[in-house]
Amino acid sequence: MTASAYLLFSAGDLQLARDNLDREPVRSALPLLDSQPEDALALALLQALRFLFYSDVEAGRAALEALRTPDSPAFDPSDLPSVKRRFGWLTVMSQLRDHPNWHDSAETYGALTADPAPRLDAADGDLLRALWLAAVDMAAGILLGDDGRLQSAVSTYRRAVDQHIHPEGFIKGLVDIDGARQTYEAQFAATGALVLLSEMAQQAGEDLWTYNNRAVSVNTAATYTFYYYFFPERWRWEDGLTREQTMTIMRREGAFFEMVNRRSPLRGGEELFAEQRPLLSAVAGGLTTLTHGLKPPAKKRWRLW
Repeated sequence: MTASAYLLFSAGDLQLARDNLDREPVRSALPLLDSQPEDALALALLQALRFLFYSDVEAGRAALEALRTPDSPAFDPSDLPSVKRRFGWLTVMSQLRDHPNWHDSAETYGALTADPAPRLDAADGDLLRALWLAAVDMAAGILLGDDGRLQSAVSTYRRAVDQHIHPEGFIKGLVDIDGARQTYEAQFAATGALVLLSEMAQQAGEDLWTYNNRAVSVNTAATYTFYYYFFPERWRWEDGLTREQTMTIMRREGAFFEMVNRRSPLRGGEELFAEQRPLLSAVAGGLTTLTHGLKPPAKKRWRLW
């Protein structure tokens, strides 16, 4: 793989948004870009994006300072929320490497990219955490140019597709086990990790989006998860799932669905985006309505006649 500048999007994605400031969904995302969320990670992520999007050096400096707060280096690889937040801080880091004060953060850089050994595998029992640790591994591997960590994450991804995505789309070994609780939330989070891995790999030059086993792929899981967002009463893995719950989960961590929709437009996506845009998640892709909401124009094909 080649190094990706910002992990989940490219300079071209930002320029596409700049060229369409008055066009939806970019227009509706801009006020959120300038907002001041209370969560330190969400705020730092927006500040880092303001540095890239507007060349706002002061916003970037504030984000660099946030990287030094206790929340960023404190990391417990056995705790899923901690793993997710580590991934979020790595995305912040990836957006600040061109900042004039970046050299002052060398110590933080090393702490954030430290290997969270022992590494989990998708077959080790804690599948959901394994997928999110793989996302951390891939992000750190890309930032460091560490091919070993990259390939470990890719292997975990491929095994998950091969062994854990049912042809219907549910994640085997996660939602279909005895005593499973919060099954939709687990399905949602696992799908998110797979999508983030797919997008990071794509930005780094390896196509995992199209990786499949007998036509089963990350898009199979995403489509399944998306369907039950609208029809929670049909969710068979756990009683009592409500529309209010699925909307809350989507609002909190559903930013990755902008990536899914860009790669393969969602049937019914208009309804989702009418409800939820602009989508922002500190741990699941950032302000993706800005970075992924527009699809790049198709390349022109030249004809000789």
